Amino acid sequence: MEGEGSDALNFPGREEPHDDRGPANHYPPGAGIVRQRRRSAAMKIYQMFAADNFHDPALIEWVRLEAEYMIKIMEADPNYALPGCMKKLMLPENLMIYFRRRERIERARCIFQYLLAFLGHIPSAQEVQGDLVDPVEQLRSFVAYDVDLLLEQDVRDAVLQQTSLNGLPQAGSESDGEKRILLMNRTLCGMLAKCKGDIPAVIAAMCRAVEQLALFWFDVHGNDIRRVRRSDIFMFLLADIVRSRCCRLSGDAGKAKESGRPTGQVSF
Repeated sequence: MEGEGSDALNFPGREEPHDDRGPANHYPPGAGIVRQRRRSAAMKIYQMFAADNFHDPALIEWVRLEAEYMIKIMEADPNYALPGCMKKLMLPENLMIYFRRRERIERARCIFQYLLAFLGHIPSAQEVQGDLVDPVEQLRSFVAYDVDLLLEQDVRDAVLQQTSLNGLPQAGSESDGEKRILLMNRTLCGMLAKCKGDIPAVIAAMCRAVEQLALFWFDVHGNDIRRVRRSDIFMFLLADIVRSRCCRLSGDAGKAKESGRPTGQVSF
């Protein structure tokens, strides 16, 4: 599978359907500060897309539109290439790889959908009470799936290979690379397990886990915007924006509780 129109590498963790837009489309029109910072080789990708640059409603709207575009790419017919493969008597192991890849993309798409939903509205406890599907717990399960992909052998192999290509210090050898992967998985699982409190606080904590996972992939790709997956960039931005709003909502609820005021829903 080819990259996303830039030089983005597709890792087994979540390969993405083809996007024929160039790397310049990572940036919103008029985001001069981001373009200028791109010229600094010392600046890492998370600094280029720092949340402080995305308080402007126009930039938040740009992130939303890009996330929706990613969902459309991920929703592309998963069977379009399958009939041709079946005519050639696809080997069982290749068929398994095909469907596992689709499952990984589908879970990532669900994370995008929930983050977009929470961008528009943070549900209250009353709203989710009695629902057959708890959107907060659903998001937790999808993020946990993405976190556990770090333990899949094909993903681990790809991470180790790319880390060595980045020219990082070799004090670490392969065993240190494995430890780094296991530590990241353990850390993120711990973060998800500690997601407790009111709904805004839980969503904020899960968004933080999503951000940390994206930062891990940024690092794996050497913080090179030409190689980082577009989905990781916009999942990072979307999670950061949603987390900021949840923290504000949770903080307002705490103040209301202290003062005896009704909490209600905050409009963004």
